[in-house]
Amino acid sequence: MIDIVLLVLKIAILFLLYLFIWQVVRGAVADVRGSAVVPAPDVPLPEGTRPVVTRTPEERRRLREERLTERTESGQVMDLTRHIAPRLIVEQSPIVPVGVVFPLDGWITVGRAPNSDIVLDEPFVSSTHARLRPRDQVYVVEDLGSTNGTFVNEKAVTEAPLRLDARLRIGETVFRYEE
Repeated sequence: MIDIVLLVLKIAILFLLYLFIWQVVRGAVADVRGSAVVPAPDVPLPEGTRPVVTRTPEERRRLREERLTERTESGQVMDLTRHIAPRLIVEQSPIVPVGVVFPLDGWITVGRAPNSDIVLDEPFVSSTHARLRPRDQVYVVEDLGSTNGTFVNEKAVTEAPLRLDARLRIGETVFRYEE
């Protein structure tokens, strides 16, 4: 009788061990894929910035389609700035908390130098690493001769337009571009 009880206990302990390992692996995979939802910290916006409008992915897609439709109309001069509020949102960084929003308004410099608009004090970031500037109706990122490069959607660029939901990596910091 004792042998049966010990066998049942062994099986139960093995089952619990496998269940624990399965939970750990599932959590690790979710973290790697980025599906773990981390709430954005309460970080105050810089003075003098316009409020950030949070839109759902469906609303962003609809606005993108409206812009593309408006751009195809011939002979019409348009100002799309009333439709968009361009911004960078930190997705991953050893320096800046995840979820911090940097509104884009005019020319923005990114680098390790204290006079940069976005200061990233990381070893892989040059003192004047990159510049973001509006060109026509889109924002463009320019690499300013940095040592380690600037990446848009994991492709090294010297100059590239930022599209909706593009990933911009400077050093070890990854931003998501939104409008």
